[in-house]
Amino acid sequence: MPALYPCKITITQEDAPLVDASVVLSNISDPALGDTWSAAGRTDSSGVAVIQTNGQYAGAPGGTYKIIVEKINTESAKFGPRPPAGTPELVDWEDKTAFDTTISRVILVEPLYSSSSTPHEIEVKKGNNDVSIDVGKAVKIKR
Repeated sequence: MPALYPCKITITQEDAPLVDASVVLSNISDPALGDTWSAAGRTDSSGVAVIQTNGQYAGAPGGTYKIIVEKINTESAKFGPRPPAGTPELVDWEDKTAFDTTISRVILVEPLYSSSSTPHEIEVKKGNNDVSIDVGKAVKIKR
């Protein structure tokens, strides 16, 4: 196991803490290291993600990382009550789903920050590895 260094990343969006977002460090100085030792965390109510390696060891291996941030919620939408048998709406309703609700994923962070093209980076090393970043305006992209 490589040496691990404590790392905390504070995420804000529109000057407010981004709560319950996934924060992944993608190793760009040694990508092979990232294949073996993943470093990630989830933001708390203050927008702070305490990074862990492989989900159980405090800290991250030394190196330069892209900071990837993602927050996805789910939304449900009701199609309403089933129309009476024999109405044209029944065919359309049955074509959409066999249930009266549908779930869709809603992305709340600009895609730029949830990919390897993110401009945010951190160099993890011995010492203080606490950084604060902002992920721009809130978005709502349904998938």
